[in-house]
Amino acid sequence: MKTAATSRRVALASLALAALATFAPAQQALAQGGKSPLPEGNINFIVPVPPGGGTDMTFRALMEASRPYLDRTVVVLNLPGAGGAVGLGQAARKPANGLNLNSYTSEIFTLPIFMPVNLAGKDFRPILMVNEDPACIVVSADSKFQTLESLIAAAKANPGAISMGNSGFGNIWHLSAAAFAKKAGIELLQIPYNGASPTVQALLGGHIQAFVASPPEVIEQVKGGKMKVLAVMSDKRSAILPGVPTLKEKGIDLSIGTWRAVGAPAGTPDEAVKFLQDGFAKGIKEKSFIEFMNARGLTIRYLDTKDTIDFVARERPFYEALATEIKATAKP
Repeated sequence: MKTAATSRRVALASLALAALATFAPAQQALAQGGKSPLPEGNINFIVPVPPGGGTDMTFRALMEASRPYLDRTVVVLNLPGAGGAVGLGQAARKPANGLNLNSYTSEIFTLPIFMPVNLAGKDFRPILMVNEDPACIVVSADSKFQTLESLIAAAKANPGAISMGNSGFGNIWHLSAAAFAKKAGIELLQIPYNGASPTVQALLGGHIQAFVASPPEVIEQVKGGKMKVLAVMSDKRSAILPGVPTLKEKGIDLSIGTWRAVGAPAGTPDEAVKFLQDGFAKGIKEKSFIEFMNARGLTIRYLDTKDTIDFVARERPFYEALATEIKATAKP
C-alpha cells in the first residue's frame, strides 16, 4: 500500500530525474573533456554585421544548437560598422580567456588593407569552420537588366554609371563585385551599405541598380518575385537557385564567396579552444541546426581547428592580393 511519504519520495525522485535529464547534455560534454577550462561568466560572441544577414543567421543558429554542449550561456552581440571593422576591432581587444568569441572571415585580412583599423590577422585565432556560400549578382525583378549580358553591355557603354551595392566597403561582397567588374572588363559605381539588410532595402527602394550578396540572403525576395539573380560566382550552380547560371558558364572565370568560421582573440589558451571546438562541432551536427541552415539555403562546411588553419593559410593570399589590387586601381 502506497503511503503519503512514499508518494512524496516518488515525486521527488521524478523531479530529480527530470533535472538530470535537463542538464544531461552539458554534463555529458564536460564528463568527456573533464572540468571546463573556461572561467566563470557568459560566452560573448561578436557578430560585426547587423541582424538578418547570412553571417548573423549562421552564428545565432550555431550558438543555440551548441548551448547544450557548453556550460555557459552564449550571448550574441551585433556590432556593425565600417564593413565589419568596428565589431572586429572590439573583438581583437577582448580578454583571451575563452569567453570572448567572434566571427572569423576573410574581412579580418582585407579590411586592414583598405582602411586604418585597429585589428590585424595576428589578433585572432580560428576555432572551426561553419559555413561557405558563393557570391551572386542581384537585380530587382522589374530591372531593365534581365540577363548578365545586358548588364555587362550597359556597363561597357556607360562606364561607372551602373550602381552596384554591397554590404560594406572592404568586405567580401565589395571584393566580389570588384573582381567581377575586373574579369568582365567593366567599371561599376560601388556603393557600400551597413550590412545585407540595408542593401536589400536600397535595391527595393530603387536607390541602386544591382548588388552582390550570397544566395541565402536574397532567396526569399527571389521567391517572392521581388528580385532576380543574374549569376552566381561559383564552380557549380547553387542548390537553391538551380536555374541561375554561373559566371563560368557565361565565360567569366571567377569563383568567389564568403566563408564563416568561429574565432577568438589570439592569446586564447589551447585547452579553451579545444573545449569550444568540441562543443560547436556537436552543435553543427544537431538536427535543429542542419534543418535551419538547409531551410535557408546556407551551406554547412565543417572543418576542425587544424583544417581551418590550413584552409585560411591557403585562402588568405588570394584575398589579400585581391584587396591590394582593388585598392591600387580604385579611383580617388
